[in-house]
Amino acid sequence: MKGSGFVKGNLIKKFIIILILAMVDLAGISFSSDNVVWAASVEEVKATVYSDGHIPQGVCQRMEKSVQAIGAQLLEGKSLENVQSQKTHYEDIIQQVFDKVLVGYTVRSVNIQPGEELTISVGLLGWNDKIDTITVEKRVVGMPGVVETLLLEDISDMDQLFADVLRDLPVAAVDWTNGVIKHRVRDFMNERAPEFRADFDVEVGETTRVVVDIYPLLPVVRTIDLSMRSDTLPNAALLTERQNMQDGADMFVGVPVAFVKRHKDTIEELLSERIDDLEVAKFWGIHTNVDIKPAERMEVMSRSNSRNVYVRFEGWGELGHRTKNKDNGEIMFRGLFAKQFTSRDGAFALVDFYPKNTRWDFDLGLYREIVPKVRANVRYSVLDKYWKGGIEYNFAKRLAFRYEYRDQDHISEFALRYKLHDFLALEAVMDNDDKWLRFIGYF
Repeated sequence: MKGSGFVKGNLIKKFIIILILAMVDLAGISFSSDNVVWAASVEEVKATVYSDGHIPQGVCQRMEKSVQAIGAQLLEGKSLENVQSQKTHYEDIIQQVFDKVLVGYTVRSVNIQPGEELTISVGLLGWNDKIDTITVEKRVVGMPGVVETLLLEDISDMDQLFADVLRDLPVAAVDWTNGVIKHRVRDFMNERAPEFRADFDVEVGETTRVVVDIYPLLPVVRTIDLSMRSDTLPNAALLTERQNMQDGADMFVGVPVAFVKRHKDTIEELLSERIDDLEVAKFWGIHTNVDIKPAERMEVMSRSNSRNVYVRFEGWGELGHRTKNKDNGEIMFRGLFAKQFTSRDGAFALVDFYPKNTRWDFDLGLYREIVPKVRANVRYSVLDKYWKGGIEYNFAKRLAFRYEYRDQDHISEFALRYKLHDFLALEAVMDNDDKWLRFIGYF
């Protein structure tokens, strides 16, 4: 009985040892001396694709990802010993699988270089029917000509993008390029003209035609608020050209706001030329500055000023002015006509009309800019025959100080003028006898 129990115990021990060894073998463990070593296996698969002809970079990368996916599915986790022993077998499988999904190329060779970072090299043979010429037609949808010109300048390199991908590519392989081109066109537009998107259609052949349709993205300009002003000419004179400027500004309705902002300087210059290129503007030496504020409701401010002449019509109304303790409240209309000889000198004529007592005054004079922003003048009253002199200092954008001396009654008048806006100014006035307010309207 004891002998049979001993034998049974030995058999159980041998069975356990054999089972452990089998599990170790299945797990890929081998023994060397007293140390346990894991058998090396494939940890990562990389792929390279090459050809005797042209493979566009994006297409090549896509092919390499496909080969890498096939190799990873087939080889990752397998022992290097197994891969090495069945190398030819695995190369044949990869060649057959990749050849079935590949169009336009034939898989000529596959070479596996075993290692924990395993490399698969695939050689391709391109089919003979290849793209020789590419023409690209770009169509800008719904944009005026001036915007189309600016946009096409922004994306002028798009032709080269398609040429890089398609030229010398087998005609049958164009399907491989569709996703690649979409990504490249999207990245190209984001870099060159992010306010627009581009859709394209490829007509494949030895002479391949690409048609690109370009559409605006929101937000776009929806309305235009136009203002036209002048500091040297009557604002009413600009009304004759208002429709011309309005038509120019309205061209940008429907244009992406970001595009207008990006091309702000160019658009301002284009709008300025709508006035400056007129014959009457050239005759009077008019120069226009346009300032736009891109938005869905876009503001356009146009200022046209002459380098040669100065013509203004003003209305003066006084509040609180008393002469000999009586309320005067004088109203005057003034016309100012000046001719500039140099950038600092000129001659002028003043015509004043006082409607209360139907009185006229007519002055002729000269002015000179002494230093920047400081202008002195002297003038003679033709009707009343006496001299007047003055000085004006424009020390801020809307603020000016003015002094005037009248020889007839030896009056010195000081005034601080604040320009409320382009059509109205307010003066605080003081002379030898009184202090009052004066309102000045610009026509």
